[in-house]
Amino acid sequence: DIGISTNGTLLGRETTTGQTMAGALRAAGVNSVNISLDTLDRETYAQTTGRDFLPQVLDGIDAAITAQFPLIKLNCVLMRGRNGDQLIPLIDFAAEKNLILRFIELMPVSHSDVLDETNFLPIAEARRNIEARFGPLIPEPTFRTNGPSTYFKVAGRDQRLGFIGAMTNLHFCESCNKLRLTCDGKLRPCLGSYLEFDIMKVLRAGASDAELRQFFLDVVERKPEQHDFRESYQPGRMMVAIGG
Repeated sequence: DIGISTNGTLLGRETTTGQTMAGALRAAGVNSVNISLDTLDRETYAQTTGRDFLPQVLDGIDAAITAQFPLIKLNCVLMRGRNGDQLIPLIDFAAEKNLILRFIELMPVSHSDVLDETNFLPIAEARRNIEARFGPLIPEPTFRTNGPSTYFKVAGRDQRLGFIGAMTNLHFCESCNKLRLTCDGKLRPCLGSYLEFDIMKVLRAGASDAELRQFFLDVVERKPEQHDFRESYQPGRMMVAIGG
């Protein structure tokens, strides 16, 4: 199962053949797309990301839908004082597009700022705010995608919401099955750890399929029991350099 993570801007771009990048990726065998969308407010989006790209992201979401990826997920990072008022608009937007929306707790990945009550919005509080509008969410313990999200149905809607609480869920790492490939060929067994393993070196050495399989198994074996985000973690790479 091959997937990518993006802010959506690349998906609407045309390739040299006139096909959108989304269509080209789908034709190449990509099956799932995670698209970051923290707000539907253009000014807030520009302030949060440093780029006034919200229209391009929305175009990219439509391009992904047109390309018929089997799985499209919207990811919203919860930020107190920044997008707390966007939860309901984002849920309605995801329902309109028939897409899964996931709310993710802020993690110290892209900067070294301290997480505190001024910027950190826990998923428990987000759920309470959502349920105040839609009523109790319905747990779906048997529904899984290729990550550690916990899913719920919105009452009265054919809509799923996911919650990823890496900071407040002390058992979060027990179900994590993620590996991340960086843009320079390093395989990371955990987002919240400095561990990296150079798969590019193995590939350039002419590794066989069996040797590559063993390489991946060895990296999986090195997944730490817990991430380091709660231990004054200072990112060695910006998130944009880690990838999904």
